[in-house]
Amino acid sequence: MTSSKMEALLNSIMEVPLDESGLVSRTVSASLQELGHVDAEGVLMFCRKYVIHHRRLPLVQRTALLKAMAQLVRENIDDVGRGAAKKLITLASIEMTKTKDVSDEHQEVASQLLLSVGHWFTKEAFDELLSMFQPKMSPFFFVVLALANLCKEHVHFVVPLLKPVLHTVLMMLPTVTDEKTKWVFCFALGIFSESILAYLFDIEEAPDPTVKKNLFFQEFSEAYDILFNVWLPFNERNVSTAVIETLGQITHLIPFDKLENELPRLIPAILSMYQETASDFCVTQGLYGVLHTAVERNSEELLLQVDSLLINLHNQICIVVEQSADPYSQKQQKEILCCFKLLTPSFTFQIVDFLLLKLESTNNQIRLGTLMVLDHLINMVPLYVANQKNQILASMKLLVLANDNRVKGKLGQVIYTMARHNYLHLEGGKDMVEFVIRQCSLPPAENENPLEHPFSVTDDVITDCDLRRWCEELMKLLTALPIENVLWPFLFEFIIPVRCTNALATVCNSLVALAMKKLEAGLTESFLNYKENPNIPGPHALLTQLLTMASSLHEGKSRCASAVVLLQVLGTDIHPAAPQAWEKEFPTLLDYLQENSKKSMLQSQWEEKLINVLFQTLELIMDEDWLSQLVKELINYLHSHYNFPQEKGFVYKCLGAVLQMIQSEEVVKRNLQEMLQTVRHNEALEKDGLAIGIGYCAVTHLDMVLNLLKEFAKLNIFKKTASYFQIIKDQEDIEIIKVKSTLISCYGHIISCSPKDLTPSRIDNEIVENVLNHYNIKILGMKIEVRDLTLKLSLIKTVTQLALTSQPDKMPSYNFRRKGELLGYMQELIKAEPIEVLLTPVRKYAINACTALLKLQPQFGESKQLVQTCLSSVFNLPRLESDAVDEHPNLSLADRQALFNETVTSLLDFLKQLLLCDLSPAGLHSAFTNLETWIQCKKDYAREMAIETTLQLLVFYLEHIGTKEKVQSHNLGVLIGHMVLRCTDPSRVVREMAIECLYILLYIQIRFEGLPVDQKDTEVEHLKAIKDGLHQGNCQPMFQVCTDVGKVLSKCMPREQLLSLLFTLFLGLTDSQSNGSFAASIVTNVLVTKRGAGLTDAPMVIKALHKELKSISQPHIIRMGVRSISNLAAQHVPLILPCLLWYPVPFDDHIRDVWRSLLKTNLVAVHSIKYLLDNLKLLYESSKESLFSDETNSEPHQPQAVICALHQMICNQDSNAVVEILYSQIFSTVLIHLSSSVQARLPQDFFRIQADKTSSDLPQKPCHSTACHYSIEILQALLGEGTGAVTDMTEKGGWDLIKQAEVHHEGVTLLASTMAKVAASHLINIIELLTPVLSNIHECQRITATAYFGELLNHLVVCELTLTDTLVGSLLRCLIDDSPVVQWLAVKGLGHTGSRALHKTEKYVAKLLPAMVSIMDQNCKVNALLTIEAMTSVSKILDNLHQDYTDAILIELAMALQAFFENRQERVRAAAVGVVGNLLRFGSMQRNPVYLEYIYTALTSLLLHLNEKNEEVRRACKHVLTLAGPWLPSERMCKHLQELALENTELDYESYLEATAQLMAEELPSRVVQCIKSCTTFFKSGQTEMRENAVTFASFLMHHAPAGYPQSLGANQMCKEVLTLLSDHVQSVRIKAMAAIQRLYMY
Repeated sequence: MTSSKMEALLNSIMEVPLDESGLVSRTVSASLQELGHVDAEGVLMFCRKYVIHHRRLPLVQRTALLKAMAQLVRENIDDVGRGAAKKLITLASIEMTKTKDVSDEHQEVASQLLLSVGHWFTKEAFDELLSMFQPKMSPFFFVVLALANLCKEHVHFVVPLLKPVLHTVLMMLPTVTDEKTKWVFCFALGIFSESILAYLFDIEEAPDPTVKKNLFFQEFSEAYDILFNVWLPFNERNVSTAVIETLGQITHLIPFDKLENELPRLIPAILSMYQETASDFCVTQGLYGVLHTAVERNSEELLLQVDSLLINLHNQICIVVEQSADPYSQKQQKEILCCFKLLTPSFTFQIVDFLLLKLESTNNQIRLGTLMVLDHLINMVPLYVANQKNQILASMKLLVLANDNRVKGKLGQVIYTMARHNYLHLEGGKDMVEFVIRQCSLPPAENENPLEHPFSVTDDVITDCDLRRWCEELMKLLTALPIENVLWPFLFEFIIPVRCTNALATVCNSLVALAMKKLEAGLTESFLNYKENPNIPGPHALLTQLLTMASSLHEGKSRCASAVVLLQVLGTDIHPAAPQAWEKEFPTLLDYLQENSKKSMLQSQWEEKLINVLFQTLELIMDEDWLSQLVKELINYLHSHYNFPQEKGFVYKCLGAVLQMIQSEEVVKRNLQEMLQTVRHNEALEKDGLAIGIGYCAVTHLDMVLNLLKEFAKLNIFKKTASYFQIIKDQEDIEIIKVKSTLISCYGHIISCSPKDLTPSRIDNEIVENVLNHYNIKILGMKIEVRDLTLKLSLIKTVTQLALTSQPDKMPSYNFRRKGELLGYMQELIKAEPIEVLLTPVRKYAINACTALLKLQPQFGESKQLVQTCLSSVFNLPRLESDAVDEHPNLSLADRQALFNETVTSLLDFLKQLLLCDLSPAGLHSAFTNLETWIQCKKDYAREMAIETTLQLLVFYLEHIGTKEKVQSHNLGVLIGHMVLRCTDPSRVVREMAIECLYILLYIQIRFEGLPVDQKDTEVEHLKAIKDGLHQGNCQPMFQVCTDVGKVLSKCMPREQLLSLLFTLFLGLTDSQSNGSFAASIVTNVLVTKRGAGLTDAPMVIKALHKELKSISQPHIIRMGVRSISNLAAQHVPLILPCLLWYPVPFDDHIRDVWRSLLKTNLVAVHSIKYLLDNLKLLYESSKESLFSDETNSEPHQPQAVICALHQMICNQDSNAVVEILYSQIFSTVLIHLSSSVQARLPQDFFRIQADKTSSDLPQKPCHSTACHYSIEILQALLGEGTGAVTDMTEKGGWDLIKQAEVHHEGVTLLASTMAKVAASHLINIIELLTPVLSNIHECQRITATAYFGELLNHLVVCELTLTDTLVGSLLRCLIDDSPVVQWLAVKGLGHTGSRALHKTEKYVAKLLPAMVSIMDQNCKVNALLTIEAMTSVSKILDNLHQDYTDAILIELAMALQAFFENRQERVRAAAVGVVGNLLRFGSMQRNPVYLEYIYTALTSLLLHLNEKNEEVRRACKHVLTLAGPWLPSERMCKHLQELALENTELDYESYLEATAQLMAEELPSRVVQCIKSCTTFFKSGQTEMRENAVTFASFLMHHAPAGYPQSLGANQMCKEVLTLLSDHVQSVRIKAMAAIQRLYMY
């Protein structure tokens, strides 16, 4: 990198802004350091230049840059030249002296930069500092500080040049007033003096050997005067302490005579500076300097000050004792002790006497300080205080009874120091040892862990445990010192006293160490001389104490191993025969302890090992007197150690062992009674120890023991019973119950020890009877429930011992007749335990007892209740969480967890034993039945325990069945089904174990089939691979696991077990865990898919599955269940469809889903729909009446079921394919079924013409809503719901019409119209299927078909499909139907013929018009509506004919219509007139005279009806007359008739008739007479207005008749007819007749 590049890079670094956190600053500094490794001097010079040129650089950045430069100089000083160094020194001095603000960090950093450069360039730095430190200049703080530090670092260079500096200092001192400046001058003077002394100390290596101490006397004397006489009196705290510290340093450079004169003033002044603050350390430092100089120069003045010094120094040491944690206090302590040490050689007696006097104080703080000083002096100046040993040791006796632990701890430290300097050999030394032993006997704390808090005697708070640990370590240190004569055999005196129990481990360890020293020294004889040392215990006492101590496995600090080792060492001293056993056994015991040091050892096992050693030892001794003496010592131990239950329990065992060896019955009996009387029955350890001891003794003294127990039970103390209410309330504190518990335990251990005289009969008649008598508490003959824990446990353990002792391998022929009774006791005990918490081992021990009892003969019969009790007692227990708060102080969380695990293990052993009693498939099924409820439990931990237990039982069963031949009548389907449910359990533990259970069950199945044990099944082995998918609990892996399990089971399950497996899975669909139902649904579906074809009773399977589906709420489970049913239905269609139809209607969601699922396969779907359609046809074809009776509330089941099923299948988006195939059949069948459901009909008065009533207003009879609803939705689905045509029909209300009986035909009409638009391709087949319906016996069905056919004729598509002939022919046949409704609909439909194709009309007109005329003729009197409809249809037909049509059929039609002009019904008359109007369309008929004559004839009738009351008739007549005008040969007449169409006002009928008559006479004279005759026919009309109109019109015609008419015969006859009307019964007619006669004046 070139110089320019370096400079550019440095510029970039300098421009980086700094942050508050200092991260950027540190980064910049690191960058400069890296660049400095390349060119240190260049970087430093750049930085110097940058600082100089940037005078306004922020102070923070300036400081950071100087700090980086100082660091760079320290790391690369060798690369910096002298010229650069001078520049850097100059820069640093400038920056250092910019301001006098001492708190400025910037100046401090500049000072560090100067010192860093000055470390190598000392002269340049010194010269620069001197240039700024001149007499006439104001002193700078950091310049003085830098001078001092430079002098300290470079003593040899600066000290020879120091005199002028000191001169300048002296000149500046009087002028200084600032405290900080004073402080820095004090600091500098102290450094200068230390540097001078260091220079003089190493004068041989110094560059100027002429420098002497006296060279600086004058300067430091003057400085002393200023500091002491001027600055110190100001009482400036910081300055004063600095002055004192400096005075202590410079006194070495003051002349002796001056110092001697100043000491009387100086020492008191220094002592007066103590203020119990942190600054006291500086004061002590100054004092030490002064004392050091004074002692060194043998000052006489010091003797006068020693008392004051001791008092003040002792006071200071007592103060710092209370502040031992403070670092300054620790320094202060060291300085004070140094002062004492400094004074001791000169003032030994004064100091020792002073300190011993202070020990007599009761103030603990004074005692601590004094002990600290004594310990320091004994250790540091032993020769000077050696003459005071006895006095010191005697004074220490005062402190052995101190209560303060800190004093005790400090005393222990002093004792160790004295031991090292041979103090303990003197009188009182053993008192010191005893003091230490007493501290080792302090009680240990609970859960004590010495490693957690290391102890120090200087701690502010010292607990008893801390003190005990310290003294235990102290005993180890004392034992290692050469003071054997003090400790041996003195320490043996501490083995027996109870007060020293906690110190036994320490004492034994020390004694062992001392014995080892003696052995190393070559001692081969006995260690102990009991005669010479009467204070030490005897061999029996030692054996008792040490053996008992060795039994304390968990008490004391290695007490157990220590006692064993000491016994081994003292073997011969105990008994000459003892080493024969101990040398072999004790090393084994020690190895056992060592191997299990980090494990939890059982106390009972350890005690048993010791008892075995004792038995071996006693067998070797076999000295009755010696054994009797040992028994006495053991009994004495029981009395002396009353409150030591563990030790007493072990002693009872030892007593039993010893008594077993003693032959004297008197001795045995006396000591047994002593044992029974000394035991505390509420202490479990003592009670158990006594019971075991009694058992040991019973081996050789059975009869005596049993009799003694009976006698003890009859003692007065035993007869003191508690009150009834006390027993009911609380049994814990009742002595009698505790005694009973003890006695029961004794009987148990008597059985356990198996004496030779113990026979089965004695067990039943004596022991068991006594045990139960003691257990059963009765007050006034009433049995009281036992709640005492010890009594329960005693019974359980005794029963267990009885069962284990009576096992078939030990008592082959023993048939235990009280087995069931004892099992009942155990069951009651288990049942009585609370299920919410596990705090006692009752469950565990009771279950163990049941397990042992099951092995006895005879076999236990009914075990279900017992098993359920055990399972409920364990599986109901709540889970113990690792982070749970320990709410039970008597039992820790870890202990509760261990107890829980042991209880579960006991339960498993019990179940295994039960299974061993019956290894048949039935036995396995029975065992699983007991666990089934818990496997399905909602609690996770209960399921986990249950499934784990099941797995272990299955593994156990597989290992023990040993089947080589095929097992008949076995079925594992239920077990496998329950395991399948747990394969997807929310708990991963349950999932994995369930797969394991399946794996084992399938191999058990293989074994049942007789296959070899070592044969592996590929499919079953696949389950191991499936386990990998269980780690994740999400849906997709679980689905794959279930699918794989289903595949394995489909291949492995025998056919005869498949149904039981399926039914179990069906029950699992409602499993309490949703994942279980998920697994059941998937596996069921797989099994049905792969094995469904082989099921012989598919309907039963579906019924069972459907039953379970009703109680399921999860949609995905329901879908899987429905899929299973549909898969099974697809495989058994003929069997399943009838079964499905008999489910209640309306179908539930599951059955509906099943029907819909049948659509998945076209073949099945087609078959199913055809089956339903056939059933539907049978229903409506075989029924003579409605499918649904209106007379009953209970609806027939089958018809609804069929239509509901059909509805579910067709109204589904998956039905398109099958609907396309069966469209016509579905439509026609459903339409006719709808008709039958609705019972289509017209109202009874429908054919009666009522002007005020229309069809929509007719009363409607409700149809069967369910069937109609389903049928309509099916039709909608067929039409394609949502299309425009269907929407149009909905908007027109077609669906509402079609389900109403009276208007059903209208809805069918709209449906047919829609069908013609959207389903034309199916019409041919539909018509073919519906045609037979027209001849059906059911009117409603004929009505529907006729309406449908009739509407189709109105659409062009019929012509395109060439269906017109078929439809017309079918409808013509309907005209002869018995039903007028059918006839009416047929007539209406035939009216549509040719409406969309005119060329087709002429083809059918020859058939249609006669048929219509026939209908009109037949029904004109009985069915006016049908007549009108026929006329309407005729009009439609005529409208569809071409105008040139001239067939004679028209004339016939016209002649037929003439008769209807006078019909009683207005609508008939209007319709007939309308048809005539349609006939006038055919203009080509004008050439036909017959037709023309008909027109003239009809003209009179039309004119008369023009004034009819009925508006419709009048309007029709006007219209026809208007059309008839062009047919007349007169234009005037034509115009006159056509004026009717233009008439806007009401017609003046008479005027119009007059005008018509006049015009007719004028234009058509030949027709007048014929018209007059025509009017005559109306004179007898039933209508009043027609008679009126006829006489009026006749009079007008006669008035304007041709000239010759009045004289004609016809006129006379006409006049007679008119005269007859004068006698009409209606007045208005008579009036019209009179008016007419007036006009006929000429006649």
